[in-house]
Amino acid sequence: MKLYTLGAMRNLSEHEFNQLRLAIFDNAEALQKEAKLLLTHAMHSRAYLLAHFCFEELGKIPILVGVIAQIKRGEVPDWKKVGKRFYSHEEKIASQNGHYYMFGLEIDLIRDSDLDWLQSANKMVEESFRKKNLATYVDSGSGRLLVPHLEITESDAAKMVEFAFECLRAHWHSEKLTNPILYEIEDQQHAARK
Repeated sequence: MKLYTLGAMRNLSEHEFNQLRLAIFDNAEALQKEAKLLLTHAMHSRAYLLAHFCFEELGKIPILVGVIAQIKRGEVPDWKKVGKRFYSHEEKIASQNGHYYMFGLEIDLIRDSDLDWLQSANKMVEESFRKKNLATYVDSGSGRLLVPHLEITESDAAKMVEFAFECLRAHWHSEKLTNPILYEIEDQQHAARK
């Protein structure tokens, strides 16, 4: 179910877009916490799945930031393109990779390990989506059954849960820098302390 259809999204104010960003962050944070809980109870495939959902959910935020920037410049967003990106698993993964590159990695001007990470991560988008499906559905391939709890290891799940947390940290940092709603909250808290 699409909470915000493209038609409804076109009518959002800048403030509502910023609220949507925070709601997406809150949902992603809940997904990561639930994934961590599943991991501690050895439910590795489902932990992986929810952590991956967290990662994809966070990928919506940079898309919305782009829409906000276009609207602020007086441009009309290409809503068809926005919709494709907002509802495409692969587009959200690529969007999140770009965000993590910008806000989650340390810049490495000497060895370019940050750029290498981004290039590698973007090459793995399809594989990431495939592995999420392995964590979700029973299937068959290469002459054998593919069962989620057998396809996703504890290590796979632990890495994805930790990576989802690191992506949340990067978003918390960028939201504090760019989301005016958080400025308003901080100003209110500061005024209340006086």
